[in-house]
Amino acid sequence: MVKIPQYPLKQRLRYAIDNYMSRGSSSIFMALLLTFLIGFIIMVFVRLIANSFFPDDTLDSWLEIPWRVYVAVMEGSAAETDGDSNWLAKLSSILGVLVGLILFSSMVAFITSVFEAKLDDLRRGRSIVLENNHTLILGFGDRILEIIRELIEANDSEPDAAIVILAEDDKENMDNYIRDNILDFKTTRVITRSGVVTNINNLKKVMAENAKSIIIINSAASWQPEQEKTLADALVLKSIMSIIAVCEGKEHPPIVCEIHSNRDRNLAQNISNGTVKALNEVSVLSRMIAQLALSRNGLSVVYGDMVGFDGNEFYFYKPNEGWSSNLTFEESINRFHSSTPMGIHTFEGKIILNPPKDKPINSDDELIIFAEDDSTIKYFSEAVFTPTINSIPEVQLDIHTQRVALLNWTPKTKIIVEKLCSYLQKNSEINVFASSLSNDMETTKKSLADRYPNIKITIKDIDFNELKDLENIDPQSFDSILILSPGGATIEEMDAYVISLLIRIRQILLAKVGTESKNYDWPKLITEVMDSENIDIILNSGVEDFMVSNQFVSQIMAQVSEEPLALDVYDDLFHADGSEIYIKPASNYFDFLDSGSITIKYGECMQAAQLRNEIVLGLQLHKEQKHKEKMFGIKLIPDKNTFFTISSKDGFVVLAQDEG
Repeated sequence: MVKIPQYPLKQRLRYAIDNYMSRGSSSIFMALLLTFLIGFIIMVFVRLIANSFFPDDTLDSWLEIPWRVYVAVMEGSAAETDGDSNWLAKLSSILGVLVGLILFSSMVAFITSVFEAKLDDLRRGRSIVLENNHTLILGFGDRILEIIRELIEANDSEPDAAIVILAEDDKENMDNYIRDNILDFKTTRVITRSGVVTNINNLKKVMAENAKSIIIINSAASWQPEQEKTLADALVLKSIMSIIAVCEGKEHPPIVCEIHSNRDRNLAQNISNGTVKALNEVSVLSRMIAQLALSRNGLSVVYGDMVGFDGNEFYFYKPNEGWSSNLTFEESINRFHSSTPMGIHTFEGKIILNPPKDKPINSDDELIIFAEDDSTIKYFSEAVFTPTINSIPEVQLDIHTQRVALLNWTPKTKIIVEKLCSYLQKNSEINVFASSLSNDMETTKKSLADRYPNIKITIKDIDFNELKDLENIDPQSFDSILILSPGGATIEEMDAYVISLLIRIRQILLAKVGTESKNYDWPKLITEVMDSENIDIILNSGVEDFMVSNQFVSQIMAQVSEEPLALDVYDDLFHADGSEIYIKPASNYFDFLDSGSITIKYGECMQAAQLRNEIVLGLQLHKEQKHKEKMFGIKLIPDKNTFFTISSKDGFVVLAQDEG
C-alpha cells in the first residue's frame, strides 16, 4: 500500500490558495472582496473592544460603530465622525484608515491590471468575433490588399458588410498595414484577429461556420523552393480539414484557396462534400501571358476588367419567369440590351462557353452572362434587337512564323513555352534567356522538342545586367519579348528588377530605331508586374501589354469567393481545347474596301461574330489605344443600339475557338 505523504498545514493552505487564484481574474476579485470583508469585520470588533474599555460619548448607540468603521475604511477620513472622540477611538479609526488604504489600493490595482490585460488581449486579437455572413480570410501576405479592395467593391451594394482576417501576424501590425494602404472602406468593416489559422478554437472565435465564404492564402509564393511550397500546401489542406471539423458535419461555407501542387489541388477539391475551389497561380498566369504574346495589344485590359468587381463580370442567370419556349443560344443573345450571354451552365453542372448557335436552352439551365452588374441583367421574352447583316467577308488568314523571346526562367516559363508551342505556326522560334542554366531547363527543352518538332526552342544563359549581352540577343529581331518577374524578397524588389531590365531593352531598341529606316518594327513588349502601383512606370517604358500577376490572382480569388462557379469558367477560358478570348481585326467581320470606315450599331457587330460562330464582348478603338484613362480603347458590352464608327484598324473582343 502506497503511503500518502503528510504535508504541513501551512504548505497545504498555500497550495489551495494558489489553485484558487489560478482560476482567473474572478477568483482574484472574490479573494480581494473576502479580504476586504474580513478586514472590515476585524476593525468593527477592535472598535467594539476599544469602546467597552473607554466608551465614546459621541456615539448614540453601539450600532453606530460599523458605520464609523465603514467611513474610515472607505473614505480614508475619520475627522468628521471621530473628531470629538476619545484617543482610543481615534486610534482605532486611524488603524481603519490604514487598512482601508491597503485593501482599497489593492482593489484598484487589481481592476487596473485586469483592464490592461483585456486591452492587451484585444491588441493581440484573441477575442471572439460576433459576425454572420462575413467573408473570412485565413492568412496575411502580398495578396491581402488586392483581395480586400476587390471585396470592398463587391460589398458596395450592401449596407453593412464584414471581412474577418485570421493570421499569425500581430493584430496591430495588420490593422496599421491595411489602414495605411486602403483609404476608403465604403460599407465594409475589416476585422483582424491573430492566431494559428489551423487551430480549431481560433476558427470558432472568428465564426468560420457562419461565414459567407472563406479564402485561404497560401504562405509560399510560386518562386520559392519546392520544399517551402509543399509545406505551405500541407498547411492549406490542414486549414480545410479544420474548417470541416469546426462545422461538425454540416456543410461548410464555400472555400477558395491557392495550392501549388496539382496533386494537392485535386485532393483539396475532393476533400469534402462542400464546395472547395483550388487555384494554381502558375497555371492560370502562364496560359494568360502566352495569350498576351500572340494576341493584339489590350487583351490584359479585357481580362483585368473581367476579374475586377469595379468592371464587368460574368453571372449565372435564370429569369424568375423562366426561359421562352424553344429558345436557342443564338436567340438569347438578342434578348438582352447590353448584357451578353457567353455560354450555358447546364442543369447537370456542365460549363459550355460559346456553344453552337442552335444549342437549346433547357428550363433548368442558366446562362453565363457578361454584365456590368447583376442589377443590369434584364431578360426580355421578345428580341430587343433585330440584326440585318447576313454575310461577312471571306478572311484570308495571315499565317506567318514568329520569333518570341522570354527573359528570366521562373516557375511559369515552362508552361508559357508549352502554351506558345501549341499556338505558333511551324518553323517559329522560342528563345529563352536565363541568368543561369539548370537540368530542369534542359529536360523541358528536350520534352517540348519531341512533342513540337517544328518549333525551334533554344535556352541560353545571359547576364541581364550587362548591356552588351542584351545587345547580342538582337532584341529588335523578335516579334514579341516577354519579361517575366523573377523571385525576390518583396514584390517591390521584383518590380524594380523588371523595370531596370525593361529600361535596358528599351535603350537598345531606341538606339536601333535611329539607325534603321522609318519602317522599322518595334517588337511587342510584354511585362509581368507584381504591384499595380507600378503600371504607370511600365507604360512609360514602351510596354504595349502587361500582366499584374499579384492583382490578377487576388481578383480571381475574391471573385470566386463570391461565386465559386467562376473558377470553372476561368478553367475553361484558359484551357487549350476550349474557347478563348481574342482581339481580332474588324476586317474579319466587315468589308472596308469601299470606305475607310463604317458607322454601324453594336448589335450588328454581334451578329457578324455569330456568323463566324463567335461571341463579341466588345470593341477596341485604335484611336484610343494609347490612352489609359479610356481603357486603351477597349469598350466592353455596350448597348446593342449604340452606334460606333469603326475602321479596319479597330478590333473586336471575341470569344472564339481559335485565332483565325
